[in-house]
Amino acid sequence: MRKYFVTGFYLLIIGGLLLLGGFVMGGNRSVIWDHGFRVAQKVDETYPLSDFNNIYVEGRDMNVNVKLGDRYKIHVDGDKSQAPTYKIKDGTLTVTGKAQKGEMALDVLGRSEVTITIPMNKSLNNANFRLANGSVRINDVTVDHLVKTAKDMDYDSNLYLNDATIHNVDKVNLYNATLSIKNSKINNMSLIAGAYSEVKAENSTISHSSFNLDESTLNIKQSNLDAIQSLDNHSKVTLSKTTLMNKNKFRIFTNGRFTGSELTVDGMQLSTEKGVVRYFDKNYGNSYEDKTDATNVLDVKATKGAITIR
Repeated sequence: MRKYFVTGFYLLIIGGLLLLGGFVMGGNRSVIWDHGFRVAQKVDETYPLSDFNNIYVEGRDMNVNVKLGDRYKIHVDGDKSQAPTYKIKDGTLTVTGKAQKGEMALDVLGRSEVTITIPMNKSLNNANFRLANGSVRINDVTVDHLVKTAKDMDYDSNLYLNDATIHNVDKVNLYNATLSIKNSKINNMSLIAGAYSEVKAENSTISHSSFNLDESTLNIKQSNLDAIQSLDNHSKVTLSKTTLMNKNKFRIFTNGRFTGSELTVDGMQLSTEKGVVRYFDKNYGNSYEDKTDATNVLDVKATKGAITIR
């Protein structure tokens, strides 16, 4: 019995070394169940597309990148059996992801990677994403209408907007997910963020938009805000080195907090029911007002939370 145990132990070590060697040498790293065990096959291909001006993407375990390039095309990278399908009909590119199949042992293939490219002189009328356990990146692209919703609230997808121009963000829902905006122009955004989501913007302009945050964070720096309305429950709002145009209203409920630093704005109207308003290290009690009839005003009202302006 001991001999069999020792033999099995050595075989286990040899198997582990062979597995490690396969990883190092770039061998296939996944075994899946698809009407029987088989080694996963990887696809890494680019396919030309006919013209389109709308995108609809739905699926799980998928990262999507939309960018400018030389022509209409789609690039798919991932496991062949789980690669998303696509079609174009009536000017709409529809990409449908496949759920990951049962996998044995180690799987480091990760999510499917989909890159959608449109010509540099083109834009999109509509872009609609309904994903779970993935991400969406829009780079350098102009979109008239953008929608991002969760396919699974337990495994939402992140949204990254870089150097993008979005004329209407009709709906963005976040559940324990991230919205990142950099060097972009965003108009008419309707945002709902909950379950410890993170919303951040840098070097961007956000206009005529509404935010609804619950147990989440909003962090905006070196940006422009124009006519924003924000309802924030159990949430933290931070604005830094930001210019506020027209009237921007923030309502902070329960134990939320508002902090502003190095803001450019003409007037302020700050009040809290049970918290404290601090303006440049001075305690003003429950309220502070200055030039409330100005054109560009920051209006913050809180219930229990603190309001701090530096």
